[in-house]
Amino acid sequence: MEYSEDDQNVLSYFFTNLDKEIFATKNFHPEVWALMQARYSRSKEGLRESFLKLLKEDPENFEKLKNEIEKTKGGIETKNATEKAIQFMERWVLGYGHSSVAEGAVIGLGLEGVSILATKVIEDNRLCSFIEKSTRYVSFDTSSFYIDEDLKNSEFYKEIEQYLTFLFQVYLEMHEPVLDYIKSVAPFIPDMNKAAWERACAARRFDAIRYVLPACTKTSLGWTVNARQLAHAISKLKSHPLKEMQTIGDKLKEEATNVLPSLLRYADKKDYFIKTRKEMNWLADTLNISDQNNEPVKLVYGSNNADDLIICSILYRYKKEPFENIMNKVRIMSYEEKEKIFDTYLKNMSEFDYPMRELEHAQFTFDIIIDYGAFRDLQRHRICTQTSQLLTTNLGYDIPKDIINAGAGEKYKYVMEAAKEIYEKVSKKYPLQAQYLLPLGFKKRYIVTMNLREIYHFVKLRTIPLAHESYRKIAYKIYEIMKERHPLLSKYLVCNYTEEELGRLKSEEKTERMDRVGPL
Repeated sequence: MEYSEDDQNVLSYFFTNLDKEIFATKNFHPEVWALMQARYSRSKEGLRESFLKLLKEDPENFEKLKNEIEKTKGGIETKNATEKAIQFMERWVLGYGHSSVAEGAVIGLGLEGVSILATKVIEDNRLCSFIEKSTRYVSFDTSSFYIDEDLKNSEFYKEIEQYLTFLFQVYLEMHEPVLDYIKSVAPFIPDMNKAAWERACAARRFDAIRYVLPACTKTSLGWTVNARQLAHAISKLKSHPLKEMQTIGDKLKEEATNVLPSLLRYADKKDYFIKTRKEMNWLADTLNISDQNNEPVKLVYGSNNADDLIICSILYRYKKEPFENIMNKVRIMSYEEKEKIFDTYLKNMSEFDYPMRELEHAQFTFDIIIDYGAFRDLQRHRICTQTSQLLTTNLGYDIPKDIINAGAGEKYKYVMEAAKEIYEKVSKKYPLQAQYLLPLGFKKRYIVTMNLREIYHFVKLRTIPLAHESYRKIAYKIYEIMKERHPLLSKYLVCNYTEEELGRLKSEEKTERMDRVGPL
């Protein structure tokens, strides 16, 4: 399509090119972009032509827009387009329930001063991305904790305040001895980069002492999410029994509505969440289940015919036959025949490749017991489906080897026993709020369901030397279970047993080299 010079100037502000079949957008209001995608799906016109047509529905506004772009080359508000987008949302999304349109509007959010406990509620959403302040690189202090409103108004408040102050004091006191120990077992040698070595030692130190940080520690995170998922997340937060979550939900809606004025209108608390939680808590309490399984990782569900399912799924892509016909053939194949198919499918993967999607057809569920600090990391595997239990003292706590070897083991145990004592006192009256008081070293239980492709990603990523020791153990166990139960499907799993005193060193040295060279 040919554009006038004015059209070109306006469109060039919003699109990276005007004459190619593939292009990127820029400077779009999120709701305008969602509208354009919705129009795009219902029109013969191209996206650029459709957007230009929308703007020109108001000639006066188009003229103003054109002049502003020529004058300022930036900071333009497409007022008319935004208003039309809102009208569209109100009619199609709110009026007729076409909520998929909301997936086209993406927003970036910053949350600061929220508790670690709250981040686990916030991050229990799949279709989005999170970047959270790292306990590996950031030191916290005595001003870094959130006290729940109910606890603040309770008879336990003074004791809780003293306990948290003591906890953070111990955290600070552990900095130097643990760092000194790490430097003694991983000393600097001349061919190392000094700055990278210092950072790698500090990271390993923080990996150990984070175990005494409580779940009420304040942190921050960046969140990229589409409007449809955000509305759902806000509803979950506003329906949560803890006041911090409700407040976060209210503030998220208030701030995000400034950017997404129509798409979050009905994001509110839901009776479905609230009533179901109460009724299920009551129902669960009536069940008498006494058998205890304290294995750190247990495969509790995996399809018995997972091998056949995967082999059949692989062949299905290339064989023009119904699934059932292919499966009947696969069932009578020998192990060697199946192995040949699996080898052909995966043998060409390089170090940087992951299997193709046919491996997603088989699912495996693991019951995992892990310290809360490592749970924070593993929970961010959002391709998994995860169901989590409350954080309690029932499963005890882990003791990092670096703390023991640094001579701080007894102090650490004293802190954890003090945490257990106050938790068990407070939890009798405030079982949900008492979670805030427990350090990250306490263990919790959760189940995670992963497809085989995600297991390949999980094991490879979580066993690299720079990974935290706690979740490396979980990944090793998953690897060993899969190798034992499904040797064929696990044949190309990459598990790294390499032990390095400073797992972060190579990464820090790479960062240091990049900092010196600068951007290309």
